[in-house]
Amino acid sequence: MKNTERLFVFFVGFMIGLAIVSLILMRRAAREDAAVTDPWAFHLKAAAAVEAEPLPQAVEPAMLKGRVLRFGYLPGQEAASERVWIINFDDSYPYVRIVEDLKSGSLYYMAADQVKIELAEGVDVAALSPALEALGLRLRNFNRKHGVVVVGVLNTGLEAVPQTLAALEQWAELIELAEPDYLQFRQLHD
Repeated sequence: MKNTERLFVFFVGFMIGLAIVSLILMRRAAREDAAVTDPWAFHLKAAAAVEAEPLPQAVEPAMLKGRVLRFGYLPGQEAASERVWIINFDDSYPYVRIVEDLKSGSLYYMAADQVKIELAEGVDVAALSPALEALGLRLRNFNRKHGVVVVGVLNTGLEAVPQTLAALEQWAELIELAEPDYLQFRQLHD
């Protein structure tokens, strides 16, 4: 066998091996992607079927770019004290909860899928882990220096944020403050 033939056989073998390894890695990545399902994914499919009231006139202009996933009155249609929209965005923060206080007309913007916790003095995030596990909450982010923890919410419903905050009340000795993860908007000056 000539050297050129050997080189050709080596090259063909290398390309076949590269293709096989590539297929194996792509299959593994696809399997891992399928295993990690977004709990909000089913809302994206149902977004078109939502019969929501329009957003208030005073809403931040950036909120008009999102798709409404859910809408409702809390605590219920008859005794409502607030209107709630859950909005999905493709480009920025994915899930935003807009709450309109029906008495004052005030609007509040917060993450729909997480809450912020400020730990009590001297409490480390590791001490909070058993509490989060007991509630089925997932730790998303923490800052030990400032004692701030961000955790996911209990479910994907309209009441997810208040329900999560209520569930955290049983761990008050570990928590200085538990609140929605409010969104801040930059004010543009003329």
